[in-house]
Amino acid sequence: MKDEFNIAIVGVGGIGSNLASLIVPSLSQGRLSQKYNMININLYDSDKVEEENIFHQRFNHSNIDETKVLATKKNLKSFESDKLQIIPNEKDVREIKDIEGNELIVVCVDSSAARIVTHSTNSKWLDLRCRGDNFMAVDDTTEESVVKSITDANQKPGSCQYDDALDSGNIQFGFMYAASFGAQWIIQNMREINGENNVLKPYPRSASITFGTLGKFAIEEVQNVLDI
Repeated sequence: MKDEFNIAIVGVGGIGSNLASLIVPSLSQGRLSQKYNMININLYDSDKVEEENIFHQRFNHSNIDETKVLATKKNLKSFESDKLQIIPNEKDVREIKDIEGNELIVVCVDSSAARIVTHSTNSKWLDLRCRGDNFMAVDDTTEESVVKSITDANQKPGSCQYDDALDSGNIQFGFMYAASFGAQWIIQNMREINGENNVLKPYPRSASITFGTLGKFAIEEVQNVLDI
């Protein structure tokens, strides 16, 4: 049995809070989780839960004014055990040292600084983005030129929802598409690291709930993948 396995979720908003709600229960049982003495889910975010967040993020009214990382830990506490723990980090990722030691890193926050730091690590990483009902996923297998072409250091942060979506009720669910991709990516990468057979990792792509797959991103080397 191996000692510890560390997973980082950078940003606990629309994508990250829902990713945590998928992956924590999934890793709380099963043979995959039993291969480690401890699985640590490390959450990174300095933001607090606001009322507008609870309509599309995995929070409720009782979480308002709590930090997102602490609220997520509290909401998922029933899944923690002597084999799985959620570690809240009330800070934003700005340097490699902030997330070093994690075998898998998923960046879910609309922050160029956090993305660039994640891309520069030696860990396996996934970069999830969404806007409206669209989502985009690139990872450490994606060609470096592609990653750089879509990562603008001067880009201003934005919401996964279009303007007035909350007021009008026209909430778009690309963030759930991204969260599901992230959960699948984590599980399959863990299986690959453990040398399991028939590992099918999701392929880096952009997609829309309404229109389906919009495009695939070139990868550095051929992988055994299933395009769903």
